[in-house]
Amino acid sequence: MSTIIFDLIQKKEKNRQKLLKELLSINAMIRGAFCATRVKCGKKYCHCKTGEGHLHHRMALYKDKKNFQRAVPKEDHAWAKEMTERFQRSRQIQKELRILEKEVELLLEQHIEQVAGKSKEGKSYLDI
Repeated sequence: MSTIIFDLIQKKEKNRQKLLKELLSINAMIRGAFCATRVKCGKKYCHCKTGEGHLHHRMALYKDKKNFQRAVPKEDHAWAKEMTERFQRSRQIQKELRILEKEVELLLEQHIEQVAGKSKEGKSYLDI
């Protein structure tokens, strides 16, 4: 294996190990997103009728191919935000891992082409 390709693969493998360690260290998360929305209650004399509306914190959840929203109590806002951010980070790490795996696959293909090319040197009957 060429040292350049080997060094690149080693670097990517170190990065992969770091990402796996981070992903596996996430010990709690919630699949979904935490968001704040403004809602008008519909009461005739409420200030929200002419203003922005009441602030509601909700979680968007997805299960069995269906979307759900749930109100989050005020005391759980920080927890819900942290749990959904952990989930989003886990998704980002998975994406980065897939990219690294594709990059390593391409490097290995380059290596195979180099080795195969060198192996058939002097064998003109192998030229296509």
